[in-house]
Amino acid sequence: MADRLRIEMRGWDELKKGLEQLGPELATRAGKSAIRAGAKALSEEVKAATPVGDDDTSRTYRNKSGESVTVDYGHMRDNIKVKMGRPKKAFNVVAIVTFGSAFWARFLEYGTVKMAAKPFAKPAFDNASIIVLEKVKTSLGASIDRLAKKYGRR
Repeated sequence: MADRLRIEMRGWDELKKGLEQLGPELATRAGKSAIRAGAKALSEEVKAATPVGDDDTSRTYRNKSGESVTVDYGHMRDNIKVKMGRPKKAFNVVAIVTFGSAFWARFLEYGTVKMAAKPFAKPAFDNASIIVLEKVKTSLGASIDRLAKKYGRR
């Protein structure tokens, strides 16, 4: 049986009306700010749940020419970043929480042929969903008020 999450939040209708009054360009700016704030809150929750070891993270490899190259990818927690994505439609907003160059986070989250999965990001996402929505809601309200005041749209 699939787990289901039911969330009931109030106040979104007022925010929708405020966005409609701003117009598409300003509403997109307000949305970018709010989505970025929500993604930042999510990244903080994922960082808190990410396992960290005390091992040295640098590795030395030999490239094709035989030269030794030392690479230090750092810890997974240090690589978690929020970046804004490119939306496929106009006036949409995309934010991505990524592990950057910590490619091994995928191995830990989903497992490999020789290692069982030890998920940490999905449970952190599930636990943070309400926090993220509240952050988006409050940030969106503040952005709408700020932009409406600046451009006289209310």
